[in-house]
Amino acid sequence: MESFEFLTLVDILNIHQNQLELYGGEPGIRDINLISSALSVVEATFDKKYLHKDVFEMAAAYIFHLCQNHPFIDGNKRTALASGLVFLDINGIEINDPQGKLYCLVMDTAKGKLNKNDIVKVLKNLSN
Repeated sequence: MESFEFLTLVDILNIHQNQLELYGGEPGIRDINLISSALSVVEATFDKKYLHKDVFEMAAAYIFHLCQNHPFIDGNKRTALASGLVFLDINGIEINDPQGKLYCLVMDTAKGKLNKNDIVKVLKNLSN
């Protein structure tokens, strides 16, 4: 089984805190179990194989599930996107978004217009 460096609960909480410090917002966790759930989905396996087949699918799962679960009082979309991007970065994938496509991606995800496969396509297109 391929090895990945996954984000921890502490990592997600730190990313959330960083987003609030950078851009403002109301601090607080609405439901810590919703964060744990999103983390579990990314790392899920069956028969010693990850259910999300590659680093892009895993990053999309962080973005999708953190965004959809709304575990924080504020900053859910920012934290979701930042978490996916940090995960890609620590696993050697750089994302370049000069046209601001990630903003639309996370807004459309929050509105239920995009699924994980849609997110994967955008991330792959923006990777170097």
